[in-house]
Amino acid sequence: PSLIDNTLSPEGTHVLHAYVPATEPYSWWEGMDRTSEEYKKKKEEAADFLWSAIEQYVPDARKRAIEGTVQIGTPLTHERFLRRTKGAYGPRVEAGKQTLPGHKTPLKSMYLTGDYTFPGIGVPATAASGAIT
Repeated sequence: PSLIDNTLSPEGTHVLHAYVPATEPYSWWEGMDRTSEEYKKKKEEAADFLWSAIEQYVPDARKRAIEGTVQIGTPLTHERFLRRTKGAYGPRVEAGKQTLPGHKTPLKSMYLTGDYTFPGIGVPATAASGAIT
């Protein structure tokens, strides 16, 4: 985001928003105590997976992150703070088996937009969803 709006971060730094699709079942997280060692370990594993993906494009990204600015979310984080059903970060759609819902509704002049409609999850896709409607 800071490449478009440089007021989002101090000079010489950037904001990076990254996510990986939630391809694991919610049941792996469901009912887990967020203060437990089990949760902390699972969250650390998820963070490591995400950092590894980022570092394919931004070498040493985790070493370059400014201390205190990194926020790692899990399905439980999304469920608690974003009110997302089962921690979903957009819908889980299997390629070739399902499609995302469109924008029309039975109600005149009412349209659906957002990460649960075409073209899907992520800031660019969600913005495009609004532009389409």
